[in-house]
Amino acid sequence: MESMSQVSEMNSSSARMEVCATHPREERRAINLPEECRNIFITYSSDAASEMVAFTDFLRKQGFLPIGILDNPRCTDDNKKMDRYLKDPSTLIIIAISPQYKADIESSVVDRHGLHTRYFHTMMQKEFILQGSLNFRFIPVLFLNASLNHVPSWLQNTCVYRWPWNSEDLLLRLLREERYAPPPVPVELTLIARPVPTGSAALL
Repeated sequence: MESMSQVSEMNSSSARMEVCATHPREERRAINLPEECRNIFITYSSDAASEMVAFTDFLRKQGFLPIGILDNPRCTDDNKKMDRYLKDPSTLIIIAISPQYKADIESSVVDRHGLHTRYFHTMMQKEFILQGSLNFRFIPVLFLNASLNHVPSWLQNTCVYRWPWNSEDLLLRLLREERYAPPPVPVELTLIARPVPTGSAALL
């Protein structure tokens, strides 16, 4: 396979985000994650490249370090770094789902960017199979006019987000938090045993 492209922090810019005609909250959440858990690897196809500036700016404002790919240049050291992120279980991987993404992983004719996309998809699918078909760190996010039909079949049973409308839920996923906290369980449980009268026991 053609050598993979350079790992690079994506350039930040002013985000242009709307969620149901309103802007998502701009305040930054307090992150209690260790530094190595703040790396977010993003794999995307060429048609979603225009969305990556706003998307990575959103992630960066929340304290994450988005890692992406460029088509140029070729660098062996950066290729090794790319594989390190792919194999590091502490790094969550966002899969930017778009119409071109589906074409890149299924079509026999793709460009250089498409080859990278297909390589990452193959690596992720192998990990998914080795994990017993359980998904621990792959997060599919719909971009542009993508639908669930564009999501790879092996990810159909996982939670799928849409950018930018589900940005708040996506953020909770990246923070490893739940939207609804479970009710607290008392430290000590009180058990009350009541004797059953002999007559009542016979009826049972």
